[in-house]
Amino acid sequence: AMATWASSATSMPRAATRVRARIGAGGATGRVALRPRRRPVPRAAPVTTSTTPPPFVDFDTTGCGPFPLLDPTRGYTHVSPGVCDTCADSAEARRAWVELLLGQLPSHRANAERTAKFLGDECPPDYTERYRAWEGDYEAYLEEVSKDGVPKGAGATLLDMVDEKERLLRRRGLDDMFAGMKAGENAIASVLFHSIASEIDGIWFPARTIDGDTPDDDATAKAAMIRAVIECCLAGNLFDAGAAAAVQGVQVGDFCEPCVVEPDSREMSEEEAGRYGLDANQLAEVFARARARVSRDASGGWRFDSLSEIVSRCVKTENPGWRRIVVFCDNAGADVMGMVILARALAAVGGDDTKVALVANTHAALNDVTHAELCGFLWSAAGGGGEGPADPVLAAQMERGRVTAVPGGQFSTLLDLNRTGPELNAWVEEEFRSVPAGEEWLVVFDGMGRGLESNWNPAPYFKDGVNALNLAMVKSEINARRLGAEVYDCVVKLSVGGSK
Repeated sequence: AMATWASSATSMPRAATRVRARIGAGGATGRVALRPRRRPVPRAAPVTTSTTPPPFVDFDTTGCGPFPLLDPTRGYTHVSPGVCDTCADSAEARRAWVELLLGQLPSHRANAERTAKFLGDECPPDYTERYRAWEGDYEAYLEEVSKDGVPKGAGATLLDMVDEKERLLRRRGLDDMFAGMKAGENAIASVLFHSIASEIDGIWFPARTIDGDTPDDDATAKAAMIRAVIECCLAGNLFDAGAAAAVQGVQVGDFCEPCVVEPDSREMSEEEAGRYGLDANQLAEVFARARARVSRDASGGWRFDSLSEIVSRCVKTENPGWRRIVVFCDNAGADVMGMVILARALAAVGGDDTKVALVANTHAALNDVTHAELCGFLWSAAGGGGEGPADPVLAAQMERGRVTAVPGGQFSTLLDLNRTGPELNAWVEEEFRSVPAGEEWLVVFDGMGRGLESNWNPAPYFKDGVNALNLAMVKSEINARRLGAEVYDCVVKLSVGGSK
């Protein structure tokens, strides 16, 4: 859930402009040494401004540890070898990511105001002042980590930078700055979910998941269904508060390259501000445009394209799909809707012995969906409460434990597999009893933060045979350049544990 590349200092606060003056346009490339496992982590200085927040309690990582599907002998020491580790070694690389993080601030400001309205009477009277103070805290931290003269391997990584963002927010009493946005988008996406699920079932319907009838095993129909599901996942991944300009490029229908500074909410017209919030009809329209843009047939193939391998696995006549699947979810709203559609489809393909764990952050981080919000979305999509449409397929899968939500223990917009939460690790260990680590396991990394900016190449670190699927849309120039891709290109990359 990272953001759009920013190319100028327009509309940015004075401190951000000072930091920008120190930043060059390039980023480091090439192979670098891995980050030392126990080096000191750069942190911001203590808060000294006059605004007094509630007492800060750091994130509870008790019981967190390495993801059980990692091979402990293969040296997974950080979230993304070649990306975050480059930051640790290179001030130039750090400044490139600082530029990106500063470019997020105006859209953060807009969403802080949105959350203040969402909280209503429960909103602290000094909420806006706390937010402004946080901006100053974070800008000062980013200015510090941009400096030269840091020993190789000791610089702040991208993971450090986004972790410190969340710590500083909590020091200011801003535990979930995007709560309002996520609540609205989840509610709207849960409505859209049912029309998408109905469309998917119209392509290939797994009758055995409901009443035990003879399943539809037509390989052509099943392949078309899998392609449609993945296209929905890619389209949903577009909706990212950290890449608001990319979303707006789709809303206006031109898929323009999102390489400008996000607009300042204080300078927006009412119409412009409305572009940051979509109602149900608008979401359906923009989602349809995004699906058309990511269509594999229309594009002639994705930039990274493993669809044929995925389809081959799913259309097998014996033991199709995977028996155990872990899906690391990214953003709220349309993105998590796509992951639920994916979980629903893979559970149907695999049959009664397939289990899918949808994993979300334990703690809030930008607009990433949390475990609590994911549970609410699943409950609503399945028809909980009887107030809206019901999905009997998803409801049956959840009732039988074939689709479940598990907290991931994380508090970051990136994913560090060395610190996954105790609930997730226990779920995986328990499932090892019936399905040992190997080719029957699939791990899905949704979005840029989890699958591009971290864990781009997880296969060398997984146990032999474990499958990894990176699913994302490229939404920022910094990632596009690193991957030799273009903004709006799609990543559907399947790899196998133990391979290079």
